[in-house]
Amino acid sequence: MFASPEAGVRPRLRDQARERLRDEIMSGALGPGTLLDDEQLALRLRCSRTPVREALSDLGHLGLVEFRPNRYTRVTVPRRDELVPTLQTLGLLFGGVVRTTIGDLEDRDRAALFRRIGLVLDCMAMPTWQWGSDAITPVYRTFLAACDNRLLVAALSGTLDGLTYRLRHDDIRAALPWEHIRNGLVALRVAIDCRDGRLAERATWTVHLLPDPDRGRS
Repeated sequence: MFASPEAGVRPRLRDQARERLRDEIMSGALGPGTLLDDEQLALRLRCSRTPVREALSDLGHLGLVEFRPNRYTRVTVPRRDELVPTLQTLGLLFGGVVRTTIGDLEDRDRAALFRRIGLVLDCMAMPTWQWGSDAITPVYRTFLAACDNRLLVAALSGTLDGLTYRLRHDDIRAALPWEHIRNGLVALRVAIDCRDGRLAERATWTVHLLPDPDRGRS
């Protein structure tokens, strides 16, 4: 969503502040609900308040920061009632990407995806398993890297962090049907191994709690 500085061009303070704060939010250094005071952030980031405010506005558009006028600016707090809609949004955005890129994946990317999904499945089988969006994010990014539609890649890259961040809710283990999601991941792994784009799309929709895209088709 936001252009990266070109090689050899010094990044703007706004860009530097945005990427620093984004990294801190995604890593958990700035946890959900952390209040973000532009003056304090400016002192810590060693810049003026203007680029900090601009950076916070950018992060708001990405869904990582939320604002309440005259009340607070804070790191977004994931909501339980948004878990299913968030997962479905990811499925709608990535279903077509998965279907159109599966056949163009290089062998190393296909092998990496196969292993990553296998690790997620192994972790899900453990009694103490806890969901972590970082486990599945590399799968999304691998498909984006293989997608030839640069406009689509730019649009999805700009929304990925905000959407996966909203899945970081303490009750996610109890809120979602994990056996159903697990079945979709198994099917996606098979589709990746077979280079079957149609099966991969169907599996992606299953993982993301969407109805079968082929249901009702002639």
